[in-house]
Amino acid sequence: MKYPNLELIEYITDNLAVETFDILYNSYTHRFKMYVFPQTWSSTALGFSGCGGQAITEAYTTVVEMSWDYINKTDEIRGLNLTESEDRIYAVFFDGKFAYMYLNPSKQFFKDLNNRFMKSQRGSQVYDEDYTGNEGLSF
Repeated sequence: MKYPNLELIEYITDNLAVETFDILYNSYTHRFKMYVFPQTWSSTALGFSGCGGQAITEAYTTVVEMSWDYINKTDEIRGLNLTESEDRIYAVFFDGKFAYMYLNPSKQFFKDLNNRFMKSQRGSQVYDEDYTGNEGLSF
């Protein structure tokens, strides 16, 4: 099991977040926290959909928390004031490969992060705040 390249993961997260979320265009500095832990999967495909061998596979999961500051230009005399945003973007990588990203995910995300067992790409919709659990059901 190889360690993930955290600098590359930070770079990928920053670029994907700026492309995905308009709120970052006016921001000044981006800050990152990284959580890295081993996770066991029942397939060599890890948390990705697709073909993989049926073998117990352990790989590092990396969760990136991204926060940022906005520039407050009203205080021209004393210099720039930075105002921290309360929003957070979380990106998840399995074995150094991008899996998914959420802006302010649900409480389930933080429960899974605390338990060090993140959902696969296919099951990650439960991390969306607007998820109702009714997708795919027909009556």
